[in-house]
Amino acid sequence: MNGEQTKNDDTKLILDEWKTVIETQMHFNEMIMTMRTTGVSVVLAVFSAAAYSFQYNLMMNFIGLKTVHVAFFIVLFGIGMMIGIFILDYFYYYKMLLGAVERGYQIDKSYENKIIDGVKMFGMSTLISKKIGKRDMAKYFVWIFYWIIIILGVLFLYSIYYYIPITKGVGL
Repeated sequence: MNGEQTKNDDTKLILDEWKTVIETQMHFNEMIMTMRTTGVSVVLAVFSAAAYSFQYNLMMNFIGLKTVHVAFFIVLFGIGMMIGIFILDYFYYYKMLLGAVERGYQIDKSYENKIIDGVKMFGMSTLISKKIGKRDMAKYFVWIFYWIIIILGVLFLYSIYYYIPITKGVGL
């Protein structure tokens, strides 16, 4: 095997790994986006079910302390779902995406001067990173995305807990 053939084989292996890394990044990103959109839609539907239940006088005893509307438990379930989705997203899928992105950076850095037929072959991950700013900022956006919904759910829960049913026939 001559030197030119070995060089071409090495280039093909590098390109194959780079393509696999990019496909993996896209796969994890799609999984995350699907989970977020589906999760938020389901949780908002649960919150809507809680709001809908207010048209009925469905009161339940809350741990023997207070009688609350059944919507309290529905919202509590929705908040629990949102926290579960956040944990799965941030501590599992998001970390896998970061690993794939980090590998993309490694390939970019290792072969940043690799030119084939006059074209610079690598650097996409690094260019994207430069455009979006600091890499650590993404985690804050993920936290904000979930915690806005969770905090709104907690406020909804609070308002239900202190809800005083209006008795029919009693006017001001």
